[in-house]
Amino acid sequence: MPNSKSTQPIPPCPHCNSKFTIKKGRRLNRFRILQVFQCRECLYKFTAAAGKNKTYPPHVILEAVSTYNLGNSVSETQGAIRKRFHVDIPEGTIRSWIRTHKPLTAYARLRANGSKLFKADAMIRTFLLRHKQVYRFQLHKAKLELLLQNGRHRHLASAKDYLEGIGENFPHGMFQTTEHRSSKFPTTVAIPITRKENYATRLAALVLPSASANKKRHETLQRFMLVNDSATIAVEIPVYLTKEDIAYYRDRGFTLDFESDFITGHIDFLQVRDGYLQILDYKPDARKEKHAHVQLTIYALALARRTNLPLRNFKCAWFDEKDYFEFFPLKGVYWPKARTQVRSLPPFRGTFVEHRGDLSK
Repeated sequence: MPNSKSTQPIPPCPHCNSKFTIKKGRRLNRFRILQVFQCRECLYKFTAAAGKNKTYPPHVILEAVSTYNLGNSVSETQGAIRKRFHVDIPEGTIRSWIRTHKPLTAYARLRANGSKLFKADAMIRTFLLRHKQVYRFQLHKAKLELLLQNGRHRHLASAKDYLEGIGENFPHGMFQTTEHRSSKFPTTVAIPITRKENYATRLAALVLPSASANKKRHETLQRFMLVNDSATIAVEIPVYLTKEDIAYYRDRGFTLDFESDFITGHIDFLQVRDGYLQILDYKPDARKEKHAHVQLTIYALALARRTNLPLRNFKCAWFDEKDYFEFFPLKGVYWPKARTQVRSLPPFRGTFVEHRGDLSK
């Protein structure tokens, strides 16, 4: 786990672009202590903190936006922020934050309908999973209902039963005893990968600098996307693949080059989008990842069995603040006769197909 203390290099001077800058004390504003830097060439002093030109720090702004999008009114949001951060923010300021971030918080168009289904304090169901380490499974109940009622997504409805069944009666013991986790499972998958533009990268760039520590970055991004985007229905979803599941796939012509009694994992983000269940994983330095496609393929195989859905209904992707890499897991494990020549494709080694079409929503 990364050290919670910042290890980022000293930034260049924003005035003359010189790299010869040094730390020059600290400055206290209304909410936090900011590191001050000075350029050794032009003597310009500056701070490099996210949101440095704003009166309020980014985590307060984003928390206010999330509190509102959970279904609270502006005045209720003001009260919640006052209670949590001990600061009284004008309602007009909160409204301006909501307007400013609306392009990246697409749940706004579902918010009114979602609020009719669930109150703000019941919008998210949370269950702690004690699986060797603690995972916080969270389910957005309104998005689950609204998205799966949409005609484009009704064929994915069986996912609802699995997600709502994650609780006390879930087979937690399997996760506490397994030696095989999908994130490090030793196998290869040959599959075409597409680099795309996606809102997930923009959300990551917006949210991650607001995390209080490096070890909180993952959790901070998960929470913000769950509350504010229009597609994420759950985070930290536990999944497992058994030897019976592997036999099931092989009996139907799938090529699975591995053996195990069971493999477990936790999906970072599960989305309902464009007629698919989309499995996302945040990976720092996403472009350098060599195993993410294997991990995500196992996630898809496992979730397809748990939800009794065909694998063709799944997409997978991993991303960071700059890159988003997407693929169809079916193409890596199922080889129809018409594609037998493609089976000779070597294992993925980091070469991507660049996609320059429409932006993915």
